[in-house]
Amino acid sequence: MSHAMLFCEEQGYGALSTALAFVQYNLCLNKSAEDSCGTCPTCNKIQKMIHPDLHFAVPVNSTKKITADKKPVTDLFLDDWRRAISENPYITEQEWYDLIGIENKQGIIGVNEAAQILKKLSFRSFEGGDKYVIIWLPERMNQEAANKLLKLIEEPPAGTYFFMISHSPERIIPTIVSRCQIISLMPIEREMLAQRLAEEFKISEEEAFFWSRISGGSLSKAREIINSDRETVEDHEIVVKLLSACCSKDMPEVISLWERLSAMNREKQKSFCHYALEFLRELYMTSLGLFDISNTPVRRRENVVSLSKRINPSFYIKAYEILNDALQDIERNVNAKYIFADMSNRFFLSL
Repeated sequence: MSHAMLFCEEQGYGALSTALAFVQYNLCLNKSAEDSCGTCPTCNKIQKMIHPDLHFAVPVNSTKKITADKKPVTDLFLDDWRRAISENPYITEQEWYDLIGIENKQGIIGVNEAAQILKKLSFRSFEGGDKYVIIWLPERMNQEAANKLLKLIEEPPAGTYFFMISHSPERIIPTIVSRCQIISLMPIEREMLAQRLAEEFKISEEEAFFWSRISGGSLSKAREIINSDRETVEDHEIVVKLLSACCSKDMPEVISLWERLSAMNREKQKSFCHYALEFLRELYMTSLGLFDISNTPVRRRENVVSLSKRINPSFYIKAYEILNDALQDIERNVNAKYIFADMSNRFFLSL
């Protein structure tokens, strides 16, 4: 086994859980040819992320509690990290930043982190076996930290292994990459991912397979788009009613809908416009018979097919222009009633 492995993945393929399983297998006291036993004291420690010979380095930054003068390193956030990956080993970078409260800052793996790793690995193994360092997102390592760790990664002490999990390996300095065995993870199989989604979100097998397909085999992305779809229920209702009212030339209904939109806050108004743009794409692809790339959820496919038959294809180009104009006006703080009255009237005349 190489002393340094670089697991490359699209976010949500499962590289972190794979690396942890690999460590657990290597340290297991009763492993079989296929897997670790999962029950010995060593396996239990790995599962709880408290094994003394398993170390982590992850991107962090200063927060309200941990200020810059404390030189933020992973150990200061270790309880949060253990809890986070115990609950969700498919955690995304943004979910981690939100959890530790670094707000809009970028997480980094800095030179202080590198010094901590050097110090930890200078000691003997606590339990007499191998030592492992898991570096999550090494692309967040700055130049100074990378240079400090380079020699150690190239020639680590006997029984010392580095497992790095990267979503953007092209952003890691080449001298680090050249010293690693590269393992590229494949997307999660659609059937396996669909089964997981059906259980987690309590949805039908057909709907779960749909989300599995459009997520590209990423559990993180599948969760994101399912949650996003659930959050846009109101946006979907309004855009469908607005298009239907415009097709039916029901002006009172159109007026009530733009008044409803104008009463929302700016972020919700922008969210509606972005959703409407995506929904129009669904309608257009559906009107062309391109169901596989329309990305229309199963439960609303029938309604989308019905509505697409009522809309002239020439409308879509106009609608995209109208919605993009509305987004620009929202950014400029134009009066909301003017924005959505104008948008709705232009839809009405175009349909």
